[in-house]
Amino acid sequence: MGLRIRFCAILVALVWGFGGAELACTPHSQPVVSANKPELGLPPPPAPASRPVFLWRAELGGSTFHLLGSVHVARADLYPLDPRIEAAFAESDALVLELALDEAAQLAAAQRMLELGQLEPGVRLADVVQPATWELLVKTQERRGGSLFGLRGFRPWFVALALTTQALEKEGFSAEHGIDEHFRRSADGRKRIIALETVEQQLQLFTGLSADVQEHLLLQTLADIDQFGEQLDTAFRAWSGGDAEGLEQLLLGPMRDEYPALFAELFTLRNRRMLTKLQEMARQPGRYFVVVGAGHLVGRDGIVDLLRSQGIVSRQL
Repeated sequence: MGLRIRFCAILVALVWGFGGAELACTPHSQPVVSANKPELGLPPPPAPASRPVFLWRAELGGSTFHLLGSVHVARADLYPLDPRIEAAFAESDALVLELALDEAAQLAAAQRMLELGQLEPGVRLADVVQPATWELLVKTQERRGGSLFGLRGFRPWFVALALTTQALEKEGFSAEHGIDEHFRRSADGRKRIIALETVEQQLQLFTGLSADVQEHLLLQTLADIDQFGEQLDTAFRAWSGGDAEGLEQLLLGPMRDEYPALFAELFTLRNRRMLTKLQEMARQPGRYFVVVGAGHLVGRDGIVDLLRSQGIVSRQL
């Protein structure tokens, strides 16, 4: 019943607000390559104004909201962003992120993640997964020139995310170049920064997974790890062209169909909570620039769709 999408890569890129960057504290099997890899299908240069961008404008009460779909990991070649995106940010009073983590908070989040990801003393990963899963992990790491050093004492969800982050970094993707991090640095000391979620809430996405789902996540990661870069390249082409429907079909549709309960936890319920917070902000008139994972804006029960159901039209720029 395997997912038809690169599930773990999507979690890092579109769901998890700090993009897996803090897993850099786990050992890398190889040095990270340069982010300048045009042969891997990076997004094209900024498009003419006639092409839409992954940005919506909505009016809630007396407030203006620009809603930007983020990809939490990216290559340096993504920049500069389309001028329409940067102009909307420049005109805003406040930046709204899934998480608002400065460097100190990122270190604290990394430590918390390590704590939650560790198995009980004396228990190893090989003890909590099927022998075939462990064998596949060992063979995959050997084939890719990696090592399991430092990962043997961690839970399957943590190992899956660590391997995904390392694989994406080898392709030049990193949270340092993620869209939300780009704007967080730009807003630091200049604009008010508001968080929609906490680190604990986001980590619960993983700590709440059953043992079976954790192992399946690890298996899916091992099966698809060689295609992560290609998958995100395809996603970035849709993102760069403002193709909301294409991105939704590529990344979210299969998960919604095969794992509706998990999809609801990762997207539907969080989208509603995020919208409630945005509506609360709207009571204080202002211009808000909102950056959330692109998967939270698109499709049925995405934030744009939820606004529409309340009679609020969001115009894509």
